[in-house]
Amino acid sequence: MYKHPGAGWSIRPFSAADAGSCLSIFRDCLTQMPWRVRNRGQYMILRRALSPQAAWVAQEPDAGVVGFLTLQAPQDYVDHLFVAPDWRFCGVARGLLEVAHQGASGALSLDVDTENMGARRAYEALGWQVVASTGSGSKARQMRLVSP
Repeated sequence: MYKHPGAGWSIRPFSAADAGSCLSIFRDCLTQMPWRVRNRGQYMILRRALSPQAAWVAQEPDAGVVGFLTLQAPQDYVDHLFVAPDWRFCGVARGLLEVAHQGASGALSLDVDTENMGARRAYEALGWQVVASTGSGSKARQMRLVSP
């Protein structure tokens, strides 16, 4: 479906066999987000979001699944986008977003934690714009962004 020839990874639709890898990446990423409260509910939400119709994985032949994205198609809302820490800055998130955008009816949107500066910088570099935030000032918790 989508291939990055230089880095060697490709993107394909999610399959049930990918669930364990996606949950592992999710768990690893959450350890880098100390502001996030970890609870079983987050894992259950992710499990429900993972489906062949609304999710894609980035896979490298030797490393396996290195990232994934889930999309709420009717709203064009990206509810999960996670890349394994060792695979960041390799274009994986950009590729996943491009594939999701191809299946969308309009601009994509997503929410990002205000504390997640790495993700915020990445989205800004890709041209995403902040359109709303919850809370105000230093109390803001999440920001809604829209794709170009």
